[in-house]
Amino acid sequence: MVGADKTPRLSDLSQARALLNGLTGMSAPGLKPPGGGHKVDRTRHGAVGRGLWMAALLVLATAGASAPAPAPAAPPRSFELIASRFKFEPDTLEVMEGDRVRLTVRSIDTEHGLAIKRLNLKVVAPKTGDPATVEFVADKAGIYEFKCSEYCGSGHGRMKGQIVVSPRTR
Repeated sequence: MVGADKTPRLSDLSQARALLNGLTGMSAPGLKPPGGGHKVDRTRHGAVGRGLWMAALLVLATAGASAPAPAPAAPPRSFELIASRFKFEPDTLEVMEGDRVRLTVRSIDTEHGLAIKRLNLKVVAPKTGDPATVEFVADKAGIYEFKCSEYCGSGHGRMKGQIVVSPRTR
């Protein structure tokens, strides 16, 4: 019930305040009671209510202190592919199911493309050698063929490779 910085969220405090108001019939310290004005309840009932109010705030403030912080997202598995007539280097990539994958494609001769039809991905690597990057999650085990998507000459049809996604053991 606390934010990432371990401070109580406003909605949590509002809910606690409403709950305590309903249980004790009093408003939170420093707030005006229903009907306006500033009422100070010095009775035993008021002291108990204030004690409950403070206990609830303490519980809310420390509720997330022992909870583990969410694990940071794993960095993507990065691969640099060099495209040239008429091949990709490397032509086989291996990843695990669930991995985030980043492919950076550079051409060393003419314009090439990289397309993975089963993943509906396509990127064009310009002949200038500038990088072209695409990122995806390998969410299903299998073999995914990639090929050049920009006509690059007579051997264009042979310009292929594959990404092997191995199942993650559970």
